[in-house]
Amino acid sequence: MKRVGLVALSLAIIAAAMASAKWGTRWTVPQARSAAAGYRLVAAWDGSNVPAGRFQRPIGIARSPSRDLYVTDARQRVIRFSPEGAFRGQWGRQGEGSGEFSNAVGVAVARDGAVYVSDYEQDRIQQFEAEGRFVRQFGSSGSGPGQFNAPAALAIDGTGFMYVADFYNHRIQKLRDDGSPQMVIGRPGRIGNGALHYPTGVTVTPQRVLVVADAYNYQLQWFDLEGTPSRRVGYHLFWVWPRPVSSSAGFAVPTDAAIGPDGLIHVADSGNHRVVMLSSNGSYVAEWRIADADPNIHSPEHLAVSADGSTVYATDLARDRVLVLRVTPPGSPF
Repeated sequence: MKRVGLVALSLAIIAAAMASAKWGTRWTVPQARSAAAGYRLVAAWDGSNVPAGRFQRPIGIARSPSRDLYVTDARQRVIRFSPEGAFRGQWGRQGEGSGEFSNAVGVAVARDGAVYVSDYEQDRIQQFEAEGRFVRQFGSSGSGPGQFNAPAALAIDGTGFMYVADFYNHRIQKLRDDGSPQMVIGRPGRIGNGALHYPTGVTVTPQRVLVVADAYNYQLQWFDLEGTPSRRVGYHLFWVWPRPVSSSAGFAVPTDAAIGPDGLIHVADSGNHRVVMLSSNGSYVAEWRIADADPNIHSPEHLAVSADGSTVYATDLARDRVLVLRVTPPGSPF
């Protein structure tokens, strides 16, 4: 009888949670479809123009104020390209010294051109000049303020604050421009607003709102820059039974988001092997799928958007390339 009562109670709690939607068991993406909107593949860079060798599992990508792109890959390096894909230079190698990496993942570029790279294995962030000269490093292993456990992605706002997706600590850390900790955003968990489960991407909108790719909660979450959660979109069922959908209903391991100057949000929905276009408020608009995706590897991984919003660059680590997608925004006559 006790077991029957416990089962009944559990079912009642689950039913109540689903009905109220406050327990986070189901979150769908609202619709804002546009027949005109979409993506078109215009190029796939394989790094064959890089003197030191082609791409090997490219993962991080960021656009600089000069419009150049910086890419990290498994060769433990940072490679710089023009917006058209011309090779501009590279730096880095395997190691634990200055300018060396064990697993270079996240990359972000500040307004002054400084390049920041997170090392997923060494739990540190290194700062470089635009041409690759090492400047300094900060961070250490741990769960305290200013410490990391696999920093997976970086973003920098217009005032110089840095936001780090602290993967295994299930949080976002906000750092001052000198690398010192400012605050923690989010909390570990599967239930409710602000709960994060292995965040992998973070970006700041033109409206100074933080958008987090909460990968293994299968959703995006919005926070203000002081850490207050405001909304989320995506889908999961009972949080232990992700439902990898194929259309506008939600995400399967969204690993990154990038914001264009027009406010459009581009999402790397890596488990579904697609790039998804959302409106500025998170409504589904359009999508594009990798035609030859490796079903065994989540990809695309990280995204960058051109300064004018016309192009999205996506790292396809499964196929050792960067995909270049032309954007047709909603309402376009073309």
